[in-house]
Amino acid sequence: MDIWEKLQAVEQNFFAVEQQLQSTARALPDPIFVIDEFGKYLDVIGGQERSLYHSGKFLKGKHLHEVLPENLADTFMQTISAAIADNSLKIIEYQLNPDGITGSPPDSSKKNQWFEGRVYPIKDRANEVHSVIWLSLNITETKNLEERLQELSEMDTLTGAYNRRHFMQIFDQAFSIAKRYKTKLSVLHIDIDKFKEINEKYGHDAGDAVLKEFVIFCKDNLRQSDLFARYGGVEFIVLLQNTPSLGAAIIAERFRARIEEMSVTYEKQTIHFTISIGISQALDNDTSSTAVISRADIALYQAKKKGRNQIEIS
Repeated sequence: MDIWEKLQAVEQNFFAVEQQLQSTARALPDPIFVIDEFGKYLDVIGGQERSLYHSGKFLKGKHLHEVLPENLADTFMQTISAAIADNSLKIIEYQLNPDGITGSPPDSSKKNQWFEGRVYPIKDRANEVHSVIWLSLNITETKNLEERLQELSEMDTLTGAYNRRHFMQIFDQAFSIAKRYKTKLSVLHIDIDKFKEINEKYGHDAGDAVLKEFVIFCKDNLRQSDLFARYGGVEFIVLLQNTPSLGAAIIAERFRARIEEMSVTYEKQTIHFTISIGISQALDNDTSSTAVISRADIALYQAKKKGRNQIEIS
């Protein structure tokens, strides 16, 4: 084989490798965008997984601000500029609705998708960096799972009420805000009276039904700004923002009276129950949120000591 034949063989091999690389790139399930320093789409590669992505071919030759919402386009440009300036990988998470992309085909199945963008600068033939490759990964399922796990970490699994941990996180913040701006804040500490007797007479499943119905009642009858949680066992707690103790007492008495009239039906059994409520308002000299809860707990104890089915203010 002479030198000419060898050169032809090398050229053919190079062409075959190039074709293979192009075919592989086009078959990638996740899209790769080549974007220059001015925000122009130079090329769109891959993105063949149609269950996750629309075709992005229509983006080629267009600028970020032509196709994306302004705020998102600005964020993309900042990320691209930072990647080029630092000559390093940048990772960004963003939410995108396909309907918000100018020129994208409408698709109701792909609303509010989450993506992770991996942005890395690339050199041109002059060995200078003027563009980036942007690998887009659809992370919607992961984000949805994270949100669900977050919800589960905040909720009581039996009743669907917030749990004590979540309540304390929010209450600590609300207490600090009330202290700073000198607004009123009150707490209701609620206990279901003689719940042990309900379990013994009707069974634990019936007791669970009572708890669930009680939670539904409270959620339906509290304001959107109020925070309701299961504090432990058959004790529940309510944060009433912008509410002095007198207003809290009115709410508490309304709850007590309506629960007394209420009944829960479980397997053809009608169950009546009552509640006791302790009320406390945050005071100017309180140094922590626990002081407010402690007084509400004392008030609840007094309500139960006086015969239950009543409210008491501390």
